[in-house]
Amino acid sequence: MAREMGLLETGVRVIEGVSLGPDDFVDVRFYESWTTTVLVRNGVVEQAARQHVQGAAARALLGGAWGFSSSSTWEPGDVGAAMERAVKLARAVASRPHERVRVSRDAVYEGRGELQVREDPRAVPLEEKIGVAVRMERAIRGVGEAVKAAQVSLSDTVQREVIVNSLGTRVETWACYVHCGALATASEAGLTQNAADSISGGRGWETIGEADVEAKGREVGERAARLLGAEKPPSGRMNIIMDPSLVGVFIHEAFGHASEADLILANRSVLSGRLGSRVGVEAITVIDDPTIPGLRGSYAYDSEGTRARRRVLVERGVLKEHIHSLETAGMMGVEPNGGARAMDHLSRPVIRMGNTIVLGGDMSLEELAEAVKDGIYLAKSYGGYVDTSRGQFYFSAQEGYLIRQGRIGPRVQNVSMSGLTLEVLENTVGVGRDVEVAFPGTCGKQGQWIPVAGGGPHLAVRGVVVGGR
Repeated sequence: MAREMGLLETGVRVIEGVSLGPDDFVDVRFYESWTTTVLVRNGVVEQAARQHVQGAAARALLGGAWGFSSSSTWEPGDVGAAMERAVKLARAVASRPHERVRVSRDAVYEGRGELQVREDPRAVPLEEKIGVAVRMERAIRGVGEAVKAAQVSLSDTVQREVIVNSLGTRVETWACYVHCGALATASEAGLTQNAADSISGGRGWETIGEADVEAKGREVGERAARLLGAEKPPSGRMNIIMDPSLVGVFIHEAFGHASEADLILANRSVLSGRLGSRVGVEAITVIDDPTIPGLRGSYAYDSEGTRARRRVLVERGVLKEHIHSLETAGMMGVEPNGGARAMDHLSRPVIRMGNTIVLGGDMSLEELAEAVKDGIYLAKSYGGYVDTSRGQFYFSAQEGYLIRQGRIGPRVQNVSMSGLTLEVLENTVGVGRDVEVAFPGTCGKQGQWIPVAGGGPHLAVRGVVVGGR
């Protein structure tokens, strides 16, 4: 604790050294992380490394303009020099014509977010982690000759931030993220099919250490091989059911990003100007909740020191809230809600999601199939593309199942879906009761990559464009 008190004291002294006007703001964020990465591809350990990163970031908002700089050490002189650079940059921008920025002054916190782990990954030998990845990759290839390529990527990160600002915030927060992802490629007679899955979460090494990684590897390899014998996927506009994995990707990428207030203010979101309006059927409620324990997008305080809280983005079909930083909350006159996250000390906090989830309804999968009647059931997400300003999306599914006369039938190969975000929410005809956080991901924005999660129940939607291979 003495070390943390030293950082707080350093931050306070640096802040007190800046002359501030009534609307000015400065903060210091100390960052530290311990990361392990392992990559095994086609039987070869291609990477096995550990890294410890430490540094500090300084921001200054003076005359309505931002300045940002960083230090690679925690030495008081280096942190003070970073603040001097940030102040100089802010004053240089403020001296020119610019839109004046302000931050909310309503969110001031003191507290500590503890490291919630049973087994700290920093204490696990690198050899043990390599062994986990090797066993999973070997299990993928052990499925048979149809699997032509296999890859396992394992990573774990323990990180902490100590945040001090001129409003009075004094916060220390810890987080842990672990991930072990498997990828299989199967080929036969010119046809290639891919399958992927992962073991991932926001707890300690126990997330992976207690899992059956070989069973997960076999499942991924077998799925890729099975898809070679599946039917060709249909194409055209049809009724669909999305599984929780695909719902998680859709609600994160297509809707969650559109809910980020920096995109709203920049008029780069299909949700701009829609607050309080209906954006989906009454059965749709969407939350973004970083406070759920153990998920990949969970954290206690954001990178500005604002306490994380549950954010209700859509309630019974009505858009209720955006995800905010101190800046966007100040510009829009609302309460900050803990949505500013930074990848490291070299990065500015920008608005990011945590765990974005569609809440459950009251229908079983069988009832959803009956509501669809004829169409396709899409399962296991495999990436995609989104244009938030137009509300357009394209997502891939690893497999699908034809729905005929209200019954789920034959499997089909890798398939895609595309359309308009709000049309999906407006054309939803059924919401399942089986909520699952089935999309543990790493989200990119403005060159920063952070851990997130998404999920929900099965959703039945009318008239979505589906594409074949």
